[in-house]
Amino acid sequence: MSNVIVLEEVRKRFSIRHESTRTWQGMALALLGRRQIQHEEFWALDGVDLTVKEGETVGIIGPNGSGKTTILKLLAGTISPTSGEIRLDGKVFGLLELGAGMHPDLTGRENIFLNGSFLGIGRAEMRRRYKQIVEFAELERFIDTPVRHYSSGMFMRLGFAIAISLDPDILLIDEVLAVGDASFTAKCYDALAEIKQRGKTIVFVSHDPIQVRRFCDRVVWVDSGKVRAQGNPREVIQDYLAHMRGSGHAESQIASNELTELGTGEVQIRAALARDVDTGSERYAYLPGNIFRLELELDSSGYFEDVVVGFAVRRSDGLLIHETSTATTIGPTELQPGRTRVECELGPLPLGPGSYKVSLGVWPLADRMRPFHIWPNAMTFFVGKAAVGLRGVTVIPARWRVSTAAHEDELQVAGEPILQPDMMTEAAGPFWTLPPEELIMGSRDDEWLGEGWFPAEDWPPHIRWTAPRAVAYVRQDVGQGALVLSACRPLHGRGTTRASVTVNGRHIATVPVHGMDFEDIVIPLDPVISPETHELVIEVEDPLVPADIGLDTDTRPLGLAVRSIRVE
Repeated sequence: MSNVIVLEEVRKRFSIRHESTRTWQGMALALLGRRQIQHEEFWALDGVDLTVKEGETVGIIGPNGSGKTTILKLLAGTISPTSGEIRLDGKVFGLLELGAGMHPDLTGRENIFLNGSFLGIGRAEMRRRYKQIVEFAELERFIDTPVRHYSSGMFMRLGFAIAISLDPDILLIDEVLAVGDASFTAKCYDALAEIKQRGKTIVFVSHDPIQVRRFCDRVVWVDSGKVRAQGNPREVIQDYLAHMRGSGHAESQIASNELTELGTGEVQIRAALARDVDTGSERYAYLPGNIFRLELELDSSGYFEDVVVGFAVRRSDGLLIHETSTATTIGPTELQPGRTRVECELGPLPLGPGSYKVSLGVWPLADRMRPFHIWPNAMTFFVGKAAVGLRGVTVIPARWRVSTAAHEDELQVAGEPILQPDMMTEAAGPFWTLPPEELIMGSRDDEWLGEGWFPAEDWPPHIRWTAPRAVAYVRQDVGQGALVLSACRPLHGRGTTRASVTVNGRHIATVPVHGMDFEDIVIPLDPVISPETHELVIEVEDPLVPADIGLDTDTRPLGLAVRSIRVE
């Protein structure tokens, strides 16, 4: 395929003013030439070489101020290069920033025709496309309102709908999808997938490495106005996040932790996608009750027995929704050298509206803490609203019946002890992401809790009861030297209980715990020379069963009420 975008030694200079003339006196002196106004040259781009082939989707990543948006503005023609050459082959449309290309005093309807004129599309043709644009944007009620009154989400909806309707040869997108709600964002990515299938060229700037990795054929890393690396999305993003983490950039800390791939590498997850169970096409937007079909391709360096393949689903706020694996369904499998295809159907999905991230893993059955490959947040899918007016994080079918109670016995509550079902956490599987330095109970802590924890309760604060023995995982960084357990032992009058604390199989302390108030129990840790994950085991000598001492009907064996565990 031919190159439709070529940048050769492109440089772009801006002038930065360092002296303010906003006072009347300052402006007067500046006009008279008596005040020197200092300017600094800033090179936003410094010798950029880049080619994009026809039909290719290229993602551009980099920290703030690295030159990403400048590249798109040059391609859109809104600014000109200081030097170098830019060659484009085809119609270009840029969705660069909210409101770009729209007149604030014109209505949404008038701005649709205005944008068509930018690409030389006549009014008759735009009238034909008008209904499609308005329906996609879901702005029927507001289309005759001046766009100055639009919210950021409405701007994004209209701009995106116009962009895909105009069918440009080259589509430029700069971060604007970040302001949309989850269901409309999913709709946009589906539309982009169709544009991509039609062989159009897309240049995509985003701070979301998950979407860049899923959507783009190639990734370009721009830093300080230069192309630092380009190539395979997974490899370039991994290098970028590692660099950002090492440089201390705050914006990369969460993303780098969530996207750090782990494992020995003897088996690799080469690719993953979601398909529609009926049509077989790629699909990432669903409704409650749909089936989610996942397909993976593994690449094995040799023959392996008792291999487990699994995945985890998290909501966009990090809450662990579900885990599944071959170990808990069809059992472990064997892998031959070379490629292996794995498929899983999940559903009907009981999920409420939102975006959900899928983490993938393959590991040996006998050593789940030493996986072959963990690929965190490998893909994102979206769930829209149910057809009926339901609210909540899940959608559960219900059956109701109403009848007269005249010939039935009155309802009686027995008041006897309630035998609790098993509600404790299971032993931890492979970590889908690295454990944090602090676990706050009831706040996305599920993944890093091993066996022996009961469901979170809101007293407030949020707490979890341990069983007589409970396991958790935390991470210690260089310079940290203490484990802090915020816990108490309420609801009994038998005085102090004692808890034994073990880290990585080594007993480090036995501490007293008592009272209704939470206390910070500080336990020294040996220093580390590089970040380490610790397995923490808490064992309580004197478990409490509330029903046995007449407190209530709860028959659970309780250890400590824990608010948080942290390393500092």
